[in-house]
Amino acid sequence: MAEVSGALSRDIVVVGASVAGLHAAHAVAKMGRGLSVMVIGERVRPRYNLPLADRTGLTGPTDLDSTTLRALSQLGSQGVDLRLGARASELDLANQRILVGNGSVSYRALVIACGCAPTIPALLTEESRVYTVGQREEVSALRAVLADPSLAVAVIGAGLAGGETASRLRRAGRTVSLVDGSPEPMGRFGAVAVNSYAALHHRAGVEPCFGDGVVEVVKDGLRRRLRLSSGTLVPADVIVIADGHRPATEWLESSGLALRDGIVCDAGLQAYNHVFAAGDAARWSNPRYGTRMRGEQWTNAADQGRIAGLNAARSITRGAPDSYAGIPYRRSYQHGVRIQLTGFLNGDERVVTQRTGEGEVALFGRENVLHGALAFEHQYLFDEVRAMLTDGVAWDAALAHVGAAVSTGRVPARSGPRLHDIGIRNAICHDVLP
Repeated sequence: MAEVSGALSRDIVVVGASVAGLHAAHAVAKMGRGLSVMVIGERVRPRYNLPLADRTGLTGPTDLDSTTLRALSQLGSQGVDLRLGARASELDLANQRILVGNGSVSYRALVIACGCAPTIPALLTEESRVYTVGQREEVSALRAVLADPSLAVAVIGAGLAGGETASRLRRAGRTVSLVDGSPEPMGRFGAVAVNSYAALHHRAGVEPCFGDGVVEVVKDGLRRRLRLSSGTLVPADVIVIADGHRPATEWLESSGLALRDGIVCDAGLQAYNHVFAAGDAARWSNPRYGTRMRGEQWTNAADQGRIAGLNAARSITRGAPDSYAGIPYRRSYQHGVRIQLTGFLNGDERVVTQRTGEGEVALFGRENVLHGALAFEHQYLFDEVRAMLTDGVAWDAALAHVGAAVSTGRVPARSGPRLHDIGIRNAICHDVLP
């Protein structure tokens, strides 16, 4: 693990020691074609990956180092050249070269997995005790601050990352508010889920403030509060920013790559000759839906990293590339409840919701085709519906399956099945650009 100095050369270079980047490197190493691989990562300790029940890493005795060092050790044993603590600053497409620190690295094929970077709202940039989630240094600093249980926390951004953060902090006994300027913080799935989502947090003692953005910071001695657009004041001795991530592509602006809220690439994740992108920063053409999209999910990053790595190797060995036709999928664990959502929605879907004593399942369909699903609990039923979505099962068949599950008692119901259609204005977690 060293910085780059001088002029080096490798068959395949991966920029970004992220989930996508490490999966890309592993896929190439596993091929056994004798291709040399280098991973360039800006951080000496890459982003950690934690179990679903505590992905925030904010509480408990979790050793953040242990969550990545095993993966790095495995790559090292496979012959991958790890250059951590090195920052890529420029890409020269014509000469197939990357400038890194005081040196450069030439490549035969390149995988860019630079991920996203958090953005702090202008109103809060000069404030103290403001943290983002996901990076090791930030989480370590936040852990130290939270050693004082008297400090109240305001989590800005009520998507799944914000909800997980609020859940873990509340479980640790902190006073927590969950703030989001959008009335539907779960995107196009949110119109159906927002009431259940808000109620889940409220029951656990978190104050949900949806559709109520921050307009002012109010200080009273050593304490701090945030004034929301409704006039509500929420305690905010500590502020955690859980949304507002943007693709970390500034270093590519002069490269000639097409950048549009991410690195524009084709169905095989290729952005240019012998250049591929994967993970949160990749805006790829999804052949399943016939549109370009960008996703910020672990499964998306892992799957794309593997395919981008293999396609990069095949661009050297003249093999046929694979396409990535992934279905968006996200999951979260908040206040003891598993939340899962999958699919790609336009906003004009028909929605049918099944609520039982165990939880809630919502199906989204259009033109007699199942397009998405959301569930609070109902793990096994959601898995079945997710498989149907992959197989392209018709809407009527999916609806009948859920109904049969209830009628046969496979899904415990509070007072019998309650299937009802809902019309919604906005029904995804992914934004879409043509």
